[in-house]
Amino acid sequence: MQIDFHYNTIRVLMEKVGFSSEDSQIIAYSCQFVDDAVDHEEMNVNGRLDILHKRFSNKTFNPVCTAHKGLQFLKGFKKDVQDRIYIPFHFLADLDELKSENDSFIVNPNGNLAKNLVLLAKTELSKTTGEERIMNLVRLGIAIHTYSDTWAHQGFSGRHNSVENDIEDIELYQEGKWEKISFINNLEYNSLPDIGHAEAASYPDQSHLKWRYRKLSTNTIIERDNSKIFLEAAENIFNIFIGINKKSEWESLKTKLNECFLFYSDSLDEKFNKFQKVFPEIGFYYDSKQWHNEALSVVKPNNIVKKIKEDKPNYILGSDKKWFYFHLAALEQREFIIKFLQFQK
Repeated sequence: MQIDFHYNTIRVLMEKVGFSSEDSQIIAYSCQFVDDAVDHEEMNVNGRLDILHKRFSNKTFNPVCTAHKGLQFLKGFKKDVQDRIYIPFHFLADLDELKSENDSFIVNPNGNLAKNLVLLAKTELSKTTGEERIMNLVRLGIAIHTYSDTWAHQGFSGRHNSVENDIEDIELYQEGKWEKISFINNLEYNSLPDIGHAEAASYPDQSHLKWRYRKLSTNTIIERDNSKIFLEAAENIFNIFIGINKKSEWESLKTKLNECFLFYSDSLDEKFNKFQKVFPEIGFYYDSKQWHNEALSVVKPNNIVKKIKEDKPNYILGSDKKWFYFHLAALEQREFIIKFLQFQK
């Protein structure tokens, strides 16, 4: 899924189920930031937060990379990347049911383990106040991202496995007919590793697409109508918070969300603007650098010699801590999921 679901749709859903606009923004920002959190190297930070003790050590902070941008091409073959990024955040199968690595890691929509992450975060949120509550809002957003992805990433797994992820013969439904993708695109996608939906490019994540492919291991044709799939994901998230008995509230919201999902454009900016037009009452705003810039300020060296000698920039704690809370909550989710992978060690 892209920003139109992980941020825009979640922002809408959270406000409609009763969260304040401020809380909804934190949840939705966290949900989208899972796809944007690329920092992974140790940072020099002047200051300490007790709530973040797991990631602070001798004035350094270790952020948690949750994004898989470019990893298909660079580091996707590494099992460590699959176990620590792909599976815990984007391709979560029901690992509690797995007995060995020979079992299928294929993602199914509405998976129990992914749903339980959301339910657990929701429960923890209800018990906390102050800064701890803010961190639990962030935790909830991360869990919702993983849960949402069980719909978009269904039929694929987060590990390198040709049986689970090798596909062929992609076709798009355009102007009333099926059309094969170009020979060049097909060649490009087939050259990518069989990890996640790399061979399907971004087709599973685009809300407006209707497409199909052949699963090589079973020689079966899989047809996907993304707008219907995304709408089902949105309804399930809505029901977790509002209850399945309030169908009338969902029906009025469903029509507007469907209008946004069906909006045919490859431009994320245009999709973002579409949500703004359909939901003018929602104050949409997302800048992937915002939380980082609010949490950290760079300490400038006093002289050019010192600047040359320094390998890394020095930071001081800013006034807002949500960027730090994100990395702690992400660490906890990753550690929780990795426990279910211990049979592979």
